[in-house]
Amino acid sequence: MSEHSKLEFPITTNYSPEVTVEVLGIKEGKSVSAIVDTGFTGFLQIPLSVGIACNLRLWGVSWATLADGSKVKNLQCFGKIRFADCEIFGVISLSDTADDCLLGMQFLQELKMDFNVSITDKKATFAERKQEEKKKTPQPKSS
Repeated sequence: MSEHSKLEFPITTNYSPEVTVEVLGIKEGKSVSAIVDTGFTGFLQIPLSVGIACNLRLWGVSWATLADGSKVKNLQCFGKIRFADCEIFGVISLSDTADDCLLGMQFLQELKMDFNVSITDKKATFAERKQEEKKKTPQPKSS
């Protein structure tokens, strides 16, 4: 992506920013619609059936605490997704109780783009992070 490029996505009627990502498995890939959920600290959560269809390799099991305080067990896989011409590796959670795909804060961190939501404009925007100007360190004068 160019230095000043950005991607815009509409917000759904229930005010969820939703994007399409491709889950890349060992032999297969599958495009899914995923909600960007800043309350989810993980990378990506998908239904178990999607993980099986993509032939993801099981890595382990973890427990997650949901917003209502309940706990659920998820299978964990290492995997990668394709989004905005980037392939990003992370831990993918497989849920046998949820139908939604969720992109979380680890995804946003690995993507290295800014994420903004405008309820007024009903859109979510991913934009290249602006490079901070390098602070010049004063150099000693030679005598």
